[in-house]
Amino acid sequence: MSSLRLRELREEDADDVARLFVEAWGESRRMNGDEIRQWLANASLLPENLLVLVDEDDRVVGYFDVWHEGESVDVDMASPGFWDETLEHAENRARALGAKRVRTFFVEGHDLGARVAARGYREIRGSWTMEIEFGVEAPAEPVVPDGIDLRPYRHPQDEAAVYEALQEAFEDHWGSHPVSIETWRGFTVEHRTFDPDLWLVAWAGDEVAGASLNYPQKPDDPGYGWIGTLGVRPAFRRRGVGEALLRRSFAALHARGLRTVRLSVDAQSTTGATRLYERAGMGVIRQSNTWERSL
Repeated sequence: MSSLRLRELREEDADDVARLFVEAWGESRRMNGDEIRQWLANASLLPENLLVLVDEDDRVVGYFDVWHEGESVDVDMASPGFWDETLEHAENRARALGAKRVRTFFVEGHDLGARVAARGYREIRGSWTMEIEFGVEAPAEPVVPDGIDLRPYRHPQDEAAVYEALQEAFEDHWGSHPVSIETWRGFTVEHRTFDPDLWLVAWAGDEVAGASLNYPQKPDDPGYGWIGTLGVRPAFRRRGVGEALLRRSFAALHARGLRTVRLSVDAQSTTGATRLYERAGMGVIRQSNTWERSL
């Protein structure tokens, strides 16, 4: 019988959990304690769904969290050496929440793939991390389509309009679910890396056509500029709005001294996003996959 015990994540666990992420995932998840503490401060992340495995001395040896959406539960975890115990606990938590399936997501080629496959999981979707590098010279300014005006985000005046536009922009994307503005705030404007001067909004008169939410770094991938969300409402697609936002984002991040910019994109996107990023000079540096199991 395992001597490990399950309990809720505490603030004093943050550095240990960050260490587990780096040990488990290497370059793909270079987490730090500040990010873990941010999770604890996020009202959308319920304490009962942020859990650690501890040994007899209360030493943290594993971590997982669950996010319940509809009939699915998404599991993120970092438990090197204790993967099966962690998955068992996570699946039990998903059952307790009434989920019909559980999903987890991690970098392609990791040893965990064989373990989850043995438990009945199957790969259902891929995601690319893409990158572009610049020299000292600033990236070229974009060609902005007629009738579109690119402006910096104004906080909080633009918050509701940008939130609503991005909800519409992503409603036809795989795996997307509507989120409340309160939940959206917790992961965007209330995040420690939020910098309104780096966010860009494409306006068509008084309407938001699209937006690009950029950050000076990704929480688990420091040292690079990060395009966290880039979305264009369906009525404004195929007009060059996305490319204008992308290239202006490159320029904004470059002006901050960031010579490498990254983003994440659905590898099977039907919106043409992958082709846009490749055309702009970005290349794939790694793939991560979503695995799913029915409960």
